[in-house]
Amino acid sequence: MVPVDCVSSQGGERGPAPEGRGPRTYRTPSGTARVVREGSPDGDTVVLSATGEFDVDTVDCLRRALADARHSGCRRTVLDVSRIGFGDSSFLHELVTAHFANGSLVLTGPLPRQLKQLFTMTGTLRLFTIVQDRAVLGFA
Repeated sequence: MVPVDCVSSQGGERGPAPEGRGPRTYRTPSGTARVVREGSPDGDTVVLSATGEFDVDTVDCLRRALADARHSGCRRTVLDVSRIGFGDSSFLHELVTAHFANGSLVLTGPLPRQLKQLFTMTGTLRLFTIVQDRAVLGFA
């Protein structure tokens, strides 16, 4: 399988996303996975929302979104996983990498059944901070 490049956009433009904290969309050309970087009222937090199916062919958009969050200097990354239909080991690898590299990664849900099974089977459930509703963190 050949990995696909992630397409990122801001304000409808295609191409590499500029540095900053504004809204931005990262997606696969096939459209089966996407990550949206949302505006955040907290300057130390990047809020991401992931949607779709994440596997070896589509995980690049998540990788890019998490890397941009890390390089933005934020202290915390909040990733809403409630609309993810599928995640494989490459998806899990990106989350584990972000957990150790980003300082603080918080997953918000509710956690889809398939992801809970993936985390439980691999022993990584206890690794992540999971909040059932991101409103608890102050993000609607």
